[in-house]
Amino acid sequence: MILRGRIIKGIGGFYYVDAAGVIYETRARGVFRKQGITPLVGDNAEIDVISEQEHTAFLVDIVDRQNELIRPAVANVDLALVIFAVAHPVPNTGLLDRFLINMEKQEMETCIVLSKVDLLKDNPEELDRLRGIYSNAGYKVVELSNINGRGHDEIRELLNGKITVLSGPSGVGKSSLINSLVPDYNGETGDISKKLGKGKNTTRHTEIIPVPGFTDTFIIDTPGYSSIELMVSDENDIRYYIREFEGLNESCKYTGCVHIAEPSCAVKERLESGVISQERYASYVDIYNDVKSRRKW
Repeated sequence: MILRGRIIKGIGGFYYVDAAGVIYETRARGVFRKQGITPLVGDNAEIDVISEQEHTAFLVDIVDRQNELIRPAVANVDLALVIFAVAHPVPNTGLLDRFLINMEKQEMETCIVLSKVDLLKDNPEELDRLRGIYSNAGYKVVELSNINGRGHDEIRELLNGKITVLSGPSGVGKSSLINSLVPDYNGETGDISKKLGKGKNTTRHTEIIPVPGFTDTFIIDTPGYSSIELMVSDENDIRYYIREFEGLNESCKYTGCVHIAEPSCAVKERLESGVISQERYASYVDIYNDVKSRRKW
């Protein structure tokens, strides 16, 4: 019997598919490997039921995939909440910028969540600086504290009626946020490694979770990460996924200007006037050079 449902969790080669309220444990057919297709949490899938009693099936097809991400590995997402702590651990804006490039390539709605803002109560200038960089770039920015609840109501409004993936490095407070949104979920939370200053990864798989109190509202919990694989393989294409460059890529004197060494560059004029952040531009140059060097290999 063929049924259609949605992959809500993937663990160790098993995919758990919700088909009309029944959760089936499935394994993917070999055709997926032959076609180079990896099933993702969030995928709409067709399954061939093996046992109705034991709720087991084969995963036979992926249908209607609207978008996808590599890390976190999810599909068919309406909104990405990219969560980065403003302190403890120190924010890695270069990592954030790589993630945003992937979001732009997928044309996915994105909101940046600056978490642990309570840790900067004695340094509000740093919080203003971080918020300013990304709000000026055109991103919605929410300030979050899981200690005093700041930002929780705003996030709830953003989630309503959407499938939202929560993503970010380990230790930035994703599981604590989910526990506040879904009290019965009981996601594990972890401390920051004192030696490395990095978060301990407490989420080990990706899972779709319904948010109580809303209709058709889901969040996707994902493992933390310390690196991002760019979904852009050609360094010359990166400029098209930097929001501040929008409308400027065709305004430069030289066709194909990548806004680094060329004269009469519209982007560098905006940079010199302070319209474009020096930090964001430096991050762009780093990413461009990184992709360019990798292509040589």
